[in-house]
Amino acid sequence: MSKKPRKIGVLDEVVVTVLNLSLEPNTPIYISDTNIEHMKDEHPEDFEKYGDKISDILSEPDYIAEHPNNGSIQYIKVFIDEETQERVLVAVRSSKRGILFARSLFVMSDAKIKSYEKRGAFKEYKKEE
Repeated sequence: MSKKPRKIGVLDEVVVTVLNLSLEPNTPIYISDTNIEHMKDEHPEDFEKYGDKISDILSEPDYIAEHPNNGSIQYIKVFIDEETQERVLVAVRSSKRGILFARSLFVMSDAKIKSYEKRGAFKEYKKEE
């Protein structure tokens, strides 16, 4: 395992604008071994299935949201296989030193999806062509 966090994405202009963030566009997003271990411990099946797609989720989410309590930036990608549709959420939060880290990855439950829809939290992610 590497000790050094590695860059897995950037905070882009669309996310900053849509979520009205006070962060600079092109701020790097990192992941560390600690973050990966946390994801594996908290949601092992989800990490097994989607852990290798974190960079893709960050660069091309279907939706973005901001967590109402902890302020994390949430990237949500819809994956469809056979009859199921799963919304996979990657949460990005700032460290005490202001560095953005991917902190969590999980498949959203139906209840969580309904609660996000109810409060209008899902913001469609559209890149300018």
